[in-house]
Formats: sequence, structure tokens, C-alpha cells
Amino acid sequence: MLMKIRLAPVIALLLAPTVLLAQPKRDRPDTDIEKDMHKISHAYRQLRKQVKDPAQNASSLELVATIRAGAVDARTHTPLRAADVPEADRAAFEAGYRKKMGEFIDTVDQLAAALKAGDNDAAAKLTRELDRLQDADHKDYRRPEKHEKPAAAPAPAPGGGT
Repeated sequence: MLMKIRLAPVIALLLAPTVLLAQPKRDRPDTDIEKDMHKISHAYRQLRKQVKDPAQNASSLELVATIRAGAVDARTHTPLRAADVPEADRAAFEAGYRKKMGEFIDTVDQLAAALKAGDNDAAAKLTRELDRLQDADHKDYRRPEKHEKPAAAPAPAPGGGT
């Protein structure tokens, strides 16, 4: 009996992470842009682990192709945060998003070229540049989750929109 009492807290502690992880993040299905971003994120996490290893360049190029395809698809969608932008600024906001996604895709193309050339040091630097782009662009274009503090929407691009 005493053994059961001692094991109960241990079992509870072991099961707690499983129960917490099983909770759904949100009460709605992912949108198309979120699905594309998840594809990018999954492939990118794997790529970062192996980008410096020349023996894995073929696999890295497959991951880069997945990232590029996801980014091209994501660029065709409207970010969820656009709904929070005043109507008068929305076109400029969306144009800014598409421009930034184009810059991301250009960097992904440079990464693919570096891997094809066997320049893994340059490829590793480009993954750091992709990290920087992601951080900056998510602050500007991704709708914050409920627990995150919202950032101000970026200023409209000069000469863009109304």
C-alpha cells in the first residue's frame, strides 16, 4: 500500500507532459497559409541540423525544394494578420508580405545554389540569413497567438497601396 502511494506522484509527473501535449493548440483547423508554413518549418528544422554536412547535400537539396515550394505556395495566400490591418492599408500590407516572401524565396534559391556547389559554409550562413528573415518577417506579418504580445503592423511601403 505504501509503495502505491509513493508511485502515484511519480506516475502523475510522468503522464503530465503527455496530457499537456495532447491538448489541441486551437479550436479551428489550420488555414492554407498555416499548412504551408508548417511544411516550411518542418523541413527547415531538419535542414539546420544537417546543412554543414557535405555528405547530406542531396538530402539537404530535397529539404530546400520543400521549403521553396512551401514558400511559393504561402506567397499566394493572404496572411491572417491582414484582417487586423485597416482596410485602407491592407493592399500595401499584402504587397509588403509578398515582397518579403520573394526575398525569402531568393535566399532559398541562393542556399540551393551553395549546396549544389558543395559550399556548405556558405549554405550555413544562408540558413542564418533565413533565420533573420523569418524573425523579422514574422514580427511584421504573422498574427500573434493569444499568449503573444502583438507587434505593430509595418508601415505601408512607399508608393504602395492607397
